Amino acid sequence: MFCPAPHRKRLLHLFTKHFCEHPLLPDRHGKNRTAEEIRADAVFEMYHFCKQRGLREVWGYMWTSWYSPKKWALWARSTCKYLCRLRTTMTVENFWRFLKHETLHHLLHPRLDQLVWLLVTEVSPRFDAKMRKFDDTYRPGRSRELTPFQKAFKANWQKL
Repeated sequence: MFCPAPHRKRLLHLFTKHFCEHPLLPDRHGKNRTAEEIRADAVFEMYHFCKQRGLREVWGYMWTSWYSPKKWALWARSTCKYLCRLRTTMTVENFWRFLKHETLHHLLHPRLDQLVWLLVTEVSPRFDAKMRKFDDTYRPGRSRELTPFQKAFKANWQKL
């Protein structure tokens, strides 16, 4: 068996812990670590976990698919200087909900060419415009657009 059942829960917990670590977040001892320190500690911890339990195949898989330097940069939060509060699943689910209810609401089973056309002509430009607002060069010399919370707060303040 690749990974025996008694080790799976602890392995998943360890992997999730490594995913969530970030240089802006202090560890349990209150110390902030650099991205390189986080990666080195995570690799050592996973290697030590697998070695203690005799899980050579699991370590080989974890190294080649997740913990090698090239793969680490693709999934670990610590590689990005900003702390994203969104998780990948939440973002993907939101995208599909938007696509289904806003763009494909009138189509039951669209053909592939029709779906690609809608993605290119309707969805992509909408998301591109939305992402431009997050760019630092958007509206140079002017303040950023208010967030929905700020707009609601301002409206309630003006009602007073």
